[in-house]
Formats: sequence, C-alpha cells, structure tokens
Amino acid sequence: MVNISFCRLGRILPESFAGYVLPYVRRDLTRTGNGSAYTVLGAMWNGLACGVAVVEWSEYEGNVRSFFIDPKARSRGIAGHLLDLLLEEGARLGKEALYLEYILKDEELAAMDALVLSRGGSIETDSPVCGMKSEDFLDSPLVGPALRPGYQRPASIVLFSDLTQSQIETIESGAGLPFFLRPSYLGERVDPNLSAAWMVDGKPVAFVAGFQTGDRVFCMSSIWRGPDAPPSSFRSLILTQINQCWYRSGGSFSFFISPITPRVEAIAEWFTGGNYDPYTHRDAEIPIPSDP
Repeated sequence: MVNISFCRLGRILPESFAGYVLPYVRRDLTRTGNGSAYTVLGAMWNGLACGVAVVEWSEYEGNVRSFFIDPKARSRGIAGHLLDLLLEEGARLGKEALYLEYILKDEELAAMDALVLSRGGSIETDSPVCGMKSEDFLDSPLVGPALRPGYQRPASIVLFSDLTQSQIETIESGAGLPFFLRPSYLGERVDPNLSAAWMVDGKPVAFVAGFQTGDRVFCMSSIWRGPDAPPSSFRSLILTQINQCWYRSGGSFSFFISPITPRVEAIAEWFTGGNYDPYTHRDAEIPIPSDP
C-alpha cells in the first residue's frame, strides 16, 4: 500500500527535503533579519521525502516561491493535495489569492496548467523560454571554449561579487535600463558569482545577471548593454556566465534564457544556433476561497 503524508517544515530544512527547494529560496528562508511570513510544507511517499512547497505571504496574497514533486512520486495526486493545503492555509490567514510562476514544457506544462485551472485559477502570462544542455555545445566553436578549464574572460569583465556598492548603483541608474532588468528588482534572483559587468574606465556599461534554480540548473535573468559598451560585450558576458555555471556545476548542466524582448530572442537564437528546447514561462493566479 502506498502511504502519502504531509508535514509542516521550518525555515531550516531537513537535508532530505532541502534538495526539493530552489537554492535562492533556501538562502532567503535562512537569511538573518528576514521577517516575511512563510509556510513550508513537505510531502512524503512511503515515509521518504518526495517534495516541498514554499509560500511567502504578504498582506493580501501568497507567492509560491518553490513547488516541486520528485518525478518518481508524480501522478499520485501529491501536487494537488499539496496545493489544496496551501489554499486552506491561505483561507485560514484571510488571504485573497495564490500566485505561481513556473517554467515547464510538454506533459509537465500541461499537468501544471491543468492543476491551476482545476482549482479555479487563471494563466496570466505565457512567454517562451529557450532551454539548452551544456553537453550539446561542447563542440560548438562559439560556446565550447567556455565549457573548458582554460577559458579566460576578458579583462573588461568583472563579476558582481567583485563590484563595489557604487558600481552596483551605477548599474541601477543606467540610462535606458528598464526597471524589470535592474538587479534590485530581480532581488534574490541575482547570484553575484553568476552575474558579470563589462567595465569601461571603472564604470559598468553592460551586464548579464543569472541565478541557480536547481541542481545543475541555471537561468539568465537579464542582459543589458548601454551606449558605451561594444557590441561584442554581449557575447563575452554570456560566455563568462556559462563558464561560471560550468565551474559551479562541476560539469554538465542545463541553462535557460527567457527571450522577453526581440533583442534577447535574437541573442538566444544566435547563442544556441537554434539548438534549444522550447519551454514556456507561466504566471498564474488562484483565488483563495474564504474560510467558512
């Protein structure tokens, strides 16, 4: 008989559950001084951890920060039950809606969409995402060099972890930089060691930002080039980020680019040579029923 159970977890996750939570969410849960209200629920299948859901509550709604079920435990109703528990918690707290964000493809995308719609939710956005696997680019004359130990990034490129606060502020105030690309807007999604800037006379004039979403899984969250940056800076910044991902993973990894603008779409096409898996990014909202 299959035994499925659920438990409430604290901010310090047991090792058996920690691998099911996005790395930057784990960091945020344990960050000193973070007074946000969280609900962290774990799922167990035959006594073994098989998934976790993390919700951060604000005044009126909850934001699902991480939601993952082990593939071996899927198709057993665990995700649906876990989502119902979150909705019940939201009702108990007097919240109005639950917001989710996910990047999936094929059957997994269809299953998550169906789960959201079955709870009265709606899909708010629908945008493409390019997914690639590093092993497919080992022989690429463009990307291949960044996947080997001997790669040297240009002297003009500096990792965010080595920038001063003043230089970060210069990026924030960059002319023509949309607010949704600013490091402060991206928040915890900017990993300083997976993000880099192109420098001219000590001033950052272009940058790429990225973060890790799972074991050997990385995303480019934004890329921007100001008028003082050379066109070649984009290529070098992306290769630097790829190289940092290679070192972080210790080998093969998956990498995602969200082509939110025609320029980024062109970059993704050029970068991958059309050799990528088409994923879809969703933002969804589920109304929370009033607690009777």
